[in-house]
Amino acid sequence: MFARAVNEDPTIQAAIATAILHQIDCEKGEGIALAERYGVRGYPTFKMVDGEGVELERWIGYDGPEAWAALVAAGVADRRTLEAKAEAYQTQPTALLARSLGNAAATEYDWKGSVDYFRAAADLDPASAADYEESIVSYTFYGTRGDEPAFGLDDLTAAARPAFDREGQTPQGKLMLASMVTTVARGAGRPEVAVPYLRDAMAATAGTTDAELAKSRARLEVDHALLVENDSAKAVTLKKGTMPEGWLDDANRLNSFAWWCFENQVNLQEAEQMALKGVELAQSDEQRASILDTAAEIGNLLGNCDEAIARITRAIALDPENSFYKEQLTKFEQAKAEQKG
Repeated sequence: MFARAVNEDPTIQAAIATAILHQIDCEKGEGIALAERYGVRGYPTFKMVDGEGVELERWIGYDGPEAWAALVAAGVADRRTLEAKAEAYQTQPTALLARSLGNAAATEYDWKGSVDYFRAAADLDPASAADYEESIVSYTFYGTRGDEPAFGLDDLTAAARPAFDREGQTPQGKLMLASMVTTVARGAGRPEVAVPYLRDAMAATAGTTDAELAKSRARLEVDHALLVENDSAKAVTLKKGTMPEGWLDDANRLNSFAWWCFENQVNLQEAEQMALKGVELAQSDEQRASILDTAAEIGNLLGNCDEAIARITRAIALDPENSFYKEQLTKFEQAKAEQKG
């Protein structure tokens, strides 16, 4: 989005007039070394540096021309290094310094540190608290991921509910918040928590004629059918409608759909056949093994333990270095033993 807007949007053009914009592909040429030097972990990452290459500001993601231009303006207005800003914050904290340091923490995937800074910014400047709301919710959401998450579902809902209910919240914002809560609620095994968000977001966007909004709504409509309407057949139909053209002849897409069915325990017989078709279409042993794992999980869920064991055994033969498949074999063998017992 930024690559397109930078050549067209007048707000971005005006911001560029105050600084030199140099775009770098961090996966090619000199970009690889620069990414390592500056610790770039995600894309797009923006860094403002002085003539010596010392960082003045850094942030990750692109939230539109106005937000981007405001961050550039802040860096131009306060040309202290990030290190100097961190020192200043310790003795005389301000909302702008907290925002700067919160953005910097996010580029390092320090989600808790980032959220703490943005919450501090909202406390230091209550009149502008809504301006920091999206960052607080987004970075709380990112912080629920990984092997050692910084936040849980309750943390996310505590941040998302006020944002969702805020007067002036946009329909797109409601869809985004509902999507975040639904994702984390599913992962936490508490999908019911997402129900009020899904219901209200769908109501707020009913009848939209905006193409982008309609696309976002269509993706969320699948979860609404499953969790709010309890209509699995409708959800399957809607899910198929969100799949890209040609997906029935694409191994990865077939696997993705089959896995969705497995996770939601719907349409399992068809999902099993789609996974097996994906195995036939797979282009590599690793891909074939991955799809066999999906087929094995579905078979096991259907009570066909022998099929599950046969499929995961084949996956192990195709990708013997992947220890996960061996763990899966143990799981399916235990399921067979329990079934016999």
